[in-house]
Amino acid sequence: MPKLKISKRKREILNAAAVLFRYKGYAATSMRDLAEKVGLEVSSLYSHIKSKEEILITLCFHCANLYSDGLNQITEMDTNAMQKIDAIIDLHINIAIDHPSSITVFNDEWKHLSSEDLSRFLKMRKSYEKGIKSVLQEGINNSLLKDYPLDMLLNTMLSAMRWIHYIKNDINQLDRIKTQEVVKTILFAGIVNNKKR
Repeated sequence: MPKLKISKRKREILNAAAVLFRYKGYAATSMRDLAEKVGLEVSSLYSHIKSKEEILITLCFHCANLYSDGLNQITEMDTNAMQKIDAIIDLHINIAIDHPSSITVFNDEWKHLSSEDLSRFLKMRKSYEKGIKSVLQEGINNSLLKDYPLDMLLNTMLSAMRWIHYIKNDINQLDRIKTQEVVKTILFAGIVNNKKR
């Protein structure tokens, strides 16, 4: 999805929609709810946003692009697999902390995408997971990780970070670093081959 320049007002509307979708769900949120949240008449809202579906598409693909762009940078790093895995965990935690409502929509509301957008979204997600698997496989090949099935490693790693967007919104830098350290400590205790690290 191409990166679009978004006006300040539209960004406010998207952020407000992300919060409403997070707490009410996409299906239960109306454009009237959104208009009230941002202090606009419904008719004025439509001058900024075409539809509720447009908002969902924008939020889902914005997050998908954050993950994909971040992973592309990580996989191009001239480092070993453990350092890449470390960076992937940081990527997930930082996105979850910086975009908690959008990540809730990305994780839970993508199923409301229309068939064409859903297909594109799932293709992006599959490509992202394939990229992480290649890093995990590199770690196994170099005896840095235990030789567990890739699907189990991937899903355990992603599941370990799926809750992070529920922590408080005003997290400070020390809390962010502590969260990263604790998640890595727990994860690495189970998957790292300590003989080779």
